[in-house]
Amino acid sequence: MKKYIIITALLLITVTSCTKKDLDLEDPTKISTADLFKDANGLNLAVNAAYAALQNIYGTGSGGVGIYLFAEVPSDNSSALVSGAGLGDFDLFTVAPENPNLETEWQNLYLCIARSNQIIARAPAISMTATLKARYIAEVKFLRALSYFNAVRIWGGVPLVTTEITSVDQSLSYKRETVANIYTQIEQDLTDAESVLPATYTGTDIGRATSGAAKAILGKVYLTEGNYQQCETELAPLFPRATNAWGYDLMTNYSDVYSTTMEMNKEIIFAVRYTKGGYGTGSPFLNWFTPQQSGSTIATIGGASGFNTITQDLYDSFPTTDPRRDLSIAKYTGTTSAFYSKKYLDVPANAYDSNNDWIVIRYADVMLMYAEAENELHGPTATAIGYVNAVRQRAYAGVANNLTAAQTATQASMRLAIETERRLELNMEGHRWFDLLRTNRAVTVMNASFTKYQVKNGSVVVQISAPHALLFPIPLREIQLNPNLTQNP
Repeated sequence: MKKYIIITALLLITVTSCTKKDLDLEDPTKISTADLFKDANGLNLAVNAAYAALQNIYGTGSGGVGIYLFAEVPSDNSSALVSGAGLGDFDLFTVAPENPNLETEWQNLYLCIARSNQIIARAPAISMTATLKARYIAEVKFLRALSYFNAVRIWGGVPLVTTEITSVDQSLSYKRETVANIYTQIEQDLTDAESVLPATYTGTDIGRATSGAAKAILGKVYLTEGNYQQCETELAPLFPRATNAWGYDLMTNYSDVYSTTMEMNKEIIFAVRYTKGGYGTGSPFLNWFTPQQSGSTIATIGGASGFNTITQDLYDSFPTTDPRRDLSIAKYTGTTSAFYSKKYLDVPANAYDSNNDWIVIRYADVMLMYAEAENELHGPTATAIGYVNAVRQRAYAGVANNLTAAQTATQASMRLAIETERRLELNMEGHRWFDLLRTNRAVTVMNASFTKYQVKNGSVVVQISAPHALLFPIPLREIQLNPNLTQNP
């Protein structure tokens, strides 16, 4: 699974941009849909193609769009104040419906959903081993749930498509579904997947969705919904450390978590896989995230774009004694100075062709989620404090550096301590904005950051308000194509 097999042969009709012309085209150089779904080998290729769609969602070198643009840039962690392509609009909360990055990410998410739906619809008729067939269906249910989880956090209610679309008229019949119904479908898909998927894989299958991955993502879904008891219940089997059924544990050294030589280590629960070497499956993050003008010294092949540049705010949020600051953040000093993430450093084989996987969820995240749910249910219990302190102790290389008495005095103080710990531990991994949304802290935190660092749009310090700042616009092209879709506030 390190090199996703890219299949362009599938009949990929989404709710976004299907036309009669699209339906009539048949490329003789591609595998036909009928041939693809004839046997187990074809189904395996189709499932691999669904996994490959994750690279579009999380980022490929063909464009500047990835989950970082929705999960980090709007937050106080990073900035994309670069010219062109509308990336800086995400930083200043000036994203308009015609921003091309919205349309691209929408299509990327529905591409994965469409491939998953097609497999779920067609796999039952294929003659093959029942156990393997069930596993393939469970894998794409996981992928569909993950795609909808991203979509609902970005846009709120979106069209809920769970069947294969076979006509233009059908694709244009969908309206925006309620957020509650989307979460119900996500929960069902992950529950189904968890009951079928294996705990581990071997060989070339390493990297596929596991039962542990389904359980961890479902726990995050419940946490996002405020279902704290269900979150705890779902995550509980992932403990105790190391001796759980999946072998999950914290890595001893923080920097080993994201090392390209230690991918899919015991802390990684699910990641989007990338492989450099001219296969078309390399990751672009090194080139994207390093500061402009730094290409000759950092991103030695392909240059540097500054699409996701670490803010002074994030750097300043680390205590000077916290090793994670210098292990995960570096400063480039040239014509201009800028901080950048060390989590995506590699030597690219070509431009936008590095080895760095995108870690979707890891064990430290699970520990902090459990602590958050426990605190919301019962206050700062020994269990909640213990999980946070365990993450901190790993960060400080085993040296006891526990939460202070003031941080653990009340449920409110513990809540802020967990928020801070998540920001430091998981920095630049695509969690910060979604964390602020989940805890209803986005407006308060962002306005304080804008004021403190005098972040301006023109001559005016940026300030945001609910509800329109908390959801991104539905892409204009989607509304033009489908009059059933309505716009966000």
